[in-house]
Order: sequence, then C-alpha cells, then structure tokens
Amino acid sequence: MLNYLNAETNLTRTENGALAHKSTDSYLLDFFAQGGAMRNRSDMDIITMFSKAFAEDELLALRTLFYFRDIREGQGERNTFKVVIKYLADTYPHILVKNLELIPVYGRWDDMYALIDTQLQSQSLSVMKRQFLLDMESDRPSLLGKWLKSENASSKETQRLAAITRKAFGLTSKSYRKSLSLLRKRIDIVESKMSSNQWENIEYSKLPSRAGMIYRNAFYRQDEERYDAYVQSLTKGEAKINANTLYPHEIVSKVWSMSSYDRQAALFDAMWKSLPDYIGDRKENSLAMVDVSGSMYGTPITVSIALGLYLAERNKGNFHNHFMTFSERPQMQKVVGNTIADKVANMRRADWGYSTDIEKAFNLLLSTAIKYNVPQEEMIDKLYIITDMEFNQCSSRNATIFNHMKEKYEEHGYKLPKLVFWNVDARNTQFPIKMNDEGVQLVSGFSPSIFKSLMNDKFVSPYDLMLEVINAERYQAITI
Repeated sequence: MLNYLNAETNLTRTENGALAHKSTDSYLLDFFAQGGAMRNRSDMDIITMFSKAFAEDELLALRTLFYFRDIREGQGERNTFKVVIKYLADTYPHILVKNLELIPVYGRWDDMYALIDTQLQSQSLSVMKRQFLLDMESDRPSLLGKWLKSENASSKETQRLAAITRKAFGLTSKSYRKSLSLLRKRIDIVESKMSSNQWENIEYSKLPSRAGMIYRNAFYRQDEERYDAYVQSLTKGEAKINANTLYPHEIVSKVWSMSSYDRQAALFDAMWKSLPDYIGDRKENSLAMVDVSGSMYGTPITVSIALGLYLAERNKGNFHNHFMTFSERPQMQKVVGNTIADKVANMRRADWGYSTDIEKAFNLLLSTAIKYNVPQEEMIDKLYIITDMEFNQCSSRNATIFNHMKEKYEEHGYKLPKLVFWNVDARNTQFPIKMNDEGVQLVSGFSPSIFKSLMNDKFVSPYDLMLEVINAERYQAITI
C-alpha cells in the first residue's frame, strides 16, 4: 500500500495537461535532469533542488554542480553554480572550502566573487591572492588578471568588489591598477589593446572564442579593412577561428534574422564549423526531435534548433542532415543551405505551431512504419527529444507519454526507440520518466558536450548515465 500511495502522490501534470512525475525517485537525478536549464527559475527553486540532491549524496551533488559549471566539457552554467556556491559557503563552508581552488578550473576566476559577503570571503580572496603573487612573477600568468575587478569601472558594485580585492592583496589603489595593467599586458588580452587603440596589433586568428563574438562590431568599426580581410580569409580556409567555448545556440541566435549576404555571415559560419565535435565517428540510427511550440519562445527554441542542427549535420546514420520538428503538426526537416545563416533561414520557414503535441510525432513515425511495413532493424534506434517537457496530454489521460507510446508501439509489433529527454527550459519540476526506467535517459543544458556520453553502444538507465557523466575522471578532484 505504501508504494502505491507514494506513486500516486508523485504524479503531476505539465502546463499542457500531460501526466508526469514530480520526481524521478532520486533527488540527485532530478537535479541532473533540470539543473542545466534553470535560467528561468528563482534562486530559491535552485537551492531547494540542489539541497535535496545534496541530502541524498553530498559528493555526487557537488560533482553534478561542477559539471554544470564546467565550461569546456560540461554545460557552462554560471547562474545556477553561483547561486549554489553562495548557499554552500554559508551552510556547508567546511565542504566548499576544500574545493575553492577548483572553481576557476571548471569556471572562471570571477566566479570567486560570488563568495564575497559569505563565510568564505577571506578564504576565496586568499586563493586569488596566492595566484596573483605567482602571476606577478610569471611570464605566462593565469587568466586571473583578466577577471579581477577594476576600481575605475563605472559600476558601483564592481568598484566595491575591486576595493575589497585590492585591500585583501595589501595594495594601494595605484599599485593595484599598475599590477592589473602589467598582468593584462602579459596575458595579451584583447581588451587592453582595444582600450589603448592598438587595433593593428590584434591577431584575429588568436582571439579567444567569446572575444571574437562579443567584439566583432568593434573590430569592423575600428579596424574594418584588416578585419574584413580576416573574415574573407576564413571563407577560403586560409585562416582559423577559435570556437572551443562557444555553444551552438549562441551562433544560431546571431544569424537568426541574418541574410547569408551579410558580411558577418561568413564569420558565424566559420565559428559554426569550428565548434567542438562531440560526436566524431560514432554512428547510430538516430533523429533529433526539436520542440518548436509556443512555450519554447526565446532562448529555448534557439537552443532546441541549434542542437537539432548540430546533431543532424554530424549524424553518420540514415538520418544525416535531417531532424523532426514537433508542435501541432510534426514535420521532417532537411538541413538545406551552404552556410549556417542559410540553414537557419530555411528552418524558420518551416511549419511551426503553438502546442507541444509529442504524441503526434510518435504516431507519425509509427504509422509510417506500419504503412510501409518497415522492419524493426530499419526503424529509428534513438530519438533525442529537445524540449521544455511541457507536453500535451496524450490520448491515454492516465498514462505518461513514455508508457503510453511504449504500449502503442508494442501493440503493432515494434519496439519504442530509445529516448533521450533533453530539457532546455526547466520552468517546472516534473519528469516524464523515473530513475530506473529502461530505454530512456534524462539530460539538461545548452551544450552538446553530453553527446560524448549519450552516443555509445550501451544504453544505461537514467541514473546510471548520470553516474557515468559526473564520476568521470575529470571530476575526481572534487571532494567533501
């Protein structure tokens, strides 16, 4: 009876009426399945979800948190990470203090400022000071100097943080300012050259990923001839561009309304082609299902389309350069165009709707297989469902979409494809499956880096996939 009661009270419904679970039966997995997509949630929501995961397993919750922050191999989430480390600094300082030096390893040095006005303020400043002293003696300093706050900034908060930093370092305003200038010159940060009008000394092919995107308009404005020549050389393959820490949606958002004739189109196309390839030679008969419903408006729909394009282009299986959009009317989409601007423009002409009717998408796949008598071995093996999880109520009101479609496929002699539910906008705490369901997985976030774990021959449970990701060698240094 207890198990039945727990199951009944664990049920909820999406914004569009679909039956779902309040929890996967693991608070740790709940956090993993939503924490990468909580940009629209309150700080309290984030802390509540993390604290439940932390109570379940302190070490694994902490590793999950650092995975979310990990810029290069994780999800690159800043806000969730900062909210939680502030909470940990005042609630479990004895645990976070053991990992302070890892914060800039997975994130950036300015993440340390989240700990100002917490119980770990002095310890975090001590970590920064140690690195500062090392950098002042080094010809190859870290990036600390780039992220230290400047006292001459226009923001009052930045000025306050800079003053706190300077005093902790034991410096006068003048010596602090000179030290920052020296470090930034050694680091050779582009901002220093820009502020001193040394545009002719900027080597565009060596710019960090984000600087190349953020400052492109300034380069065109101040150094048009040289920068335009660099962009043209990109189209000919004569120059290179760094995109290691960019995400697909950041590029797609820039070309969303851009003509391929725009002079910046070549720049973004080069960035797109230089994105890290997390799929490589892996081959699977998979298809991305991209949610383009009304509830995805804004960043989520850009992320969904970008990840769909990313997979479609790199897909080595039968569905290379194809993916499916779903809303009121599911549609197969072929990636068409020579540049990322062309491809996105063609995508925007697709038939989009307002509801999140994933059942129709599943039914289209099944009915097509039935109509043409497609054998099981030619069926899609895996579906990547990139969505906000706000599905419409399915025709079986008392079943989750996963259980309903599994039964429907089996009725017609087919196995339901393996499913990856990929959350890109965790507005509400709900889940389509539970921790030990077979043939299905849960992930969240904007980065395609998770494809490394998703694309393998063994398709483990949602919980086991999480363990595989957060217990990787990369996160072994994190401790409690």
